[in-house]
Amino acid sequence: METNDNNGCGEAGLSENPELINISVSPGIELKSHIFLMSPLPCCAQAALPFWAKVSGKLHSGKPEDVLASAIVTLYDDGGSNIIQYSDTFALEAGAITEFEVKLLEFRDLTKGYSITITERGSL
Repeated sequence: METNDNNGCGEAGLSENPELINISVSPGIELKSHIFLMSPLPCCAQAALPFWAKVSGKLHSGKPEDVLASAIVTLYDDGGSNIIQYSDTFALEAGAITEFEVKLLEFRDLTKGYSITITERGSL
């Protein structure tokens, strides 16, 4: 009788992080750091996170006033075509460091790359 070490856990998903294609940031805002994190594969549906990956980072605002900003993560296939975009909108305080987190909800097995766009939306 053959045994299965993963107890029926299916391994669906990317085996490694996609490649960073581009970073675009509005003037007066600096992307200090970022990380692409894939969710661990669960062994049962009850343990599954509601997203398959997320991009988290830290921004420094050089703006003299508080602004509203968006972080947009775009996923690309191996031909460079846009598959889907996810975003989060948040407040950036003047002169402060702010963290952002964009959750990637649906797994796209075509994903080979991603980009990050930080856009100022206006004053608060």
